[in-house]
Amino acid sequence: MKDPLLSKLRKELSQQLRQEAPAEPAPAARKAPPPPEPEVDDATLFAAATRGARRLHVDVPPPTTSSPSKRPRPDANARLRRLAAEAEEAPDTPLSDAAALIHDTTPESALSWARNGVQPRQLQRLQQAKLPWQAAVDLHGCTVDQAREAVLGLLRDARAADLHVVKVVHGKSHARGEALLKTFVNGWLRQLPEVLAFVSAQPRDGGTGAVYVLLKRRRPDTE
Repeated sequence: MKDPLLSKLRKELSQQLRQEAPAEPAPAARKAPPPPEPEVDDATLFAAATRGARRLHVDVPPPTTSSPSKRPRPDANARLRRLAAEAEEAPDTPLSDAAALIHDTTPESALSWARNGVQPRQLQRLQQAKLPWQAAVDLHGCTVDQAREAVLGLLRDARAADLHVVKVVHGKSHARGEALLKTFVNGWLRQLPEVLAFVSAQPRDGGTGAVYVLLKRRRPDTE
């Protein structure tokens, strides 16, 4: 049989132990996520990063280019056309500078032209200097007007003396790749009816800086 007093004491002791035992900690509350950081633009970041910095003054030389820009090369024919316009053609001259410019050439090119009816064998002999020249004119230092008159004067004298081959030294004047007087001589000789053919000379006579000119022979009944 259970003792009522003992049961009561046991009950009270159990209650006392429960009261004295440390309370179980309450479960930790879940932390709320931190609020998103506000977006900051680049200017604000740069201002914050450079806060307190001092501006330094440094002498910087102007930028230099590795190669200077090249001016466009002028048209070679433009200069020739201008020279032709400046050289006023006299009313009594049979030569046209504008027509001469159609036959533009270069300083080192070899010239060769023959009128219809000239035999290839005769042109070859002219080119090989087997038909020796009998009179010549040198155009070095001449203006276009002076060169035109010199060529016409040579041909007039040659016709009066009944010469068959003459030489014209036009040179290889360089002006940005242009052959100025050579171009005009190349075009003038084609316009003169007394000229049968012309070719660049042999090296001993000027090479591509001169031409042999084959002329018509004067008829016996021509004064």
